[in-house]
Amino acid sequence: MSEPEPTKTCFCCKFDIPVSASVCGYCRELQPLSSIPKAPEQIQLEAKTKRRLHIAAAAIIVSFGVTGLVTSVSDSVEKGKISAEVDRKTKIEQQACTEAANGILPGISRYADIMDGKIRTSAAERKREAASLRRLTETANHASATIDALGWGDLSTAKLWHQLSGMLITDAQVMESIYTKMKPSERSSSAQMHRKLYAVLKKHADEGFIHSASLDSDLYVPSETLSTSSLPAPAPAGSHFDFIRETSDLPSSAQRALDKIYKVDPARAQELSREAHEAGVQNLPNR
Repeated sequence: MSEPEPTKTCFCCKFDIPVSASVCGYCRELQPLSSIPKAPEQIQLEAKTKRRLHIAAAAIIVSFGVTGLVTSVSDSVEKGKISAEVDRKTKIEQQACTEAANGILPGISRYADIMDGKIRTSAAERKREAASLRRLTETANHASATIDALGWGDLSTAKLWHQLSGMLITDAQVMESIYTKMKPSERSSSAQMHRKLYAVLKKHADEGFIHSASLDSDLYVPSETLSTSSLPAPAPAGSHFDFIRETSDLPSSAQRALDKIYKVDPARAQELSREAHEAGVQNLPNR
């Protein structure tokens, strides 16, 4: 004789019904699925499914972990490459600046000595000095081109060497055709400016240009050790040198007048310079 099937209570009418019944025999209400016993096969299938889900979840977690590790390693490698490239370009820039500075320092010092009267020169000798100064522009331009080729975001150092090249061209023009027209005070002022330039470049060259970011401010801000009354007022980097070069073919009196205007109103000074060249030096407006 078989054992009677276990019973359960209908959730609706509360009568006892077979545990496997999905519908109550009295009130005809569907019974919750959770109240119906699962077949052994279903229980086994659900267990297998759970195990598979756990394995899949673990695999996903491991996959993300490995991906994160690979990404982290890849980022570190990339950062290392960038850092190495920055170091490489920095060394090239420092070497180019150091070599250029050491190349033009003797010429700057000699120019200052001639302006100060420490070295006496004849007209023929000044022409040779001018040619020597023009050759030095190649050194400055080479440094500018080398740094420019590195492709830095900030090319202020390359621009500065280009400006120094322009200054040397102006010095050559002064030495060749304006020197004899300059007053002693003008020569002395020029000598002081070049000695300051020499001191700044020598300092940076001795340090290997490891602080090249401060080179621009060191050059254009008057040193406390120099008499600022005889030095030109600081101007935006390069623009003053460009203007001096532009007006170098004018008489010294015109140059001084335009230079004073430039310090107050650069645009007006450049306008007057254009008028001077278009109308003739002798017709320069007297302003």
